[in-house]
Amino acid sequence: MPRDRAPLPESGIYRTILWVMVITVIAGGLLAIAGENIYRDPALVHLGTWVALIGGALYAFFRVLGAREARRRARKHDSDG
Repeated sequence: MPRDRAPLPESGIYRTILWVMVITVIAGGLLAIAGENIYRDPALVHLGTWVALIGGALYAFFRVLGAREARRRARKHDSDG
């Protein structure tokens, strides 16, 4: 039985953090591609890859935190009402 996905918290700073992480992943990917195809620099490829991986891991971390907070708020709302 599929579960409904928990909504994200309404905080603007939370959404901003998620967008910054998405932009970081995209920038890291572009850096890796540019390092491979344009500059032919292995160090630039490694840097871009690590930036994208770390940004993706942080994005996943903040998504888990947001889902946990949304579930906590939903439980609190259900117990109050």
